[in-house]
Amino acid sequence: MSSRVFLIANGETDWTDEGKHESVTERGLLPRGIERVGELREASVGVGKLIDPRKILKIYCSPRERARRTVEILHLGVHSSQTFHERESDTQTVTPSLFARELDGNMIEVTPALEEWKYGEYEGLTVRAVQEERHARGEEAWNIWRDGCPGGESPSDVTARLDKLIDEIKAHIDDTVVKWPTGQRGTHRRDQPRDVVCVAHGHVLASLALRWAGQPLENGMRLIVQPGGVVVLGYEHENLDEPAIILGRQAGN
Repeated sequence: MSSRVFLIANGETDWTDEGKHESVTERGLLPRGIERVGELREASVGVGKLIDPRKILKIYCSPRERARRTVEILHLGVHSSQTFHERESDTQTVTPSLFARELDGNMIEVTPALEEWKYGEYEGLTVRAVQEERHARGEEAWNIWRDGCPGGESPSDVTARLDKLIDEIKAHIDDTVVKWPTGQRGTHRRDQPRDVVCVAHGHVLASLALRWAGQPLENGMRLIVQPGGVVVLGYEHENLDEPAIILGRQAGN
């Protein structure tokens, strides 16, 4: 089977529940958010399930505490603990894990590449509040995919950081493939972990899916990644040059 990239959105916070834009602000998971992530774990994480810890090659996580807590609840697994490697500060923190298999480097990579789209002046505001402010100033209706966020990030800013991460993910996946002579299809090494997991936030994960599929964010295509939800990315014909968003899956996979 081809490698897959699982995009998992953090559980709900009070701001996501109220429809407020939440990027750099740290808000804890609501009890309902914790419960939903637990339900995702029970349904989809485990031996023989959609996300099998034995098959995980790499885990990436946003620096935000709500994303880290989501990783911990999911029990995605490394040896007897989960080690978070903070790329920016080059430090490590450790939390318990249920599974006894060591990941690549025994690390969960905490990377700013998966930070939520920086909302700037719109941080903490609902869509309705943003639109009312813009209407009062005589500005056209807001579309984040086209306009970005004043004082925050533009579509090109988000594209640049995600494209670098996608290149890194593809390089990890490519390393699991046995190369055959020119003109013959490669194949994954038997039993070698080959799946990648990214735990982050709604807008940035929707953006990652679009960029994985080669779509410009400026097109304004709207993908919704619900809190505690999962999106599956992959590719066709064992070829990383044919990326795809997987809309369904076979039972047991």
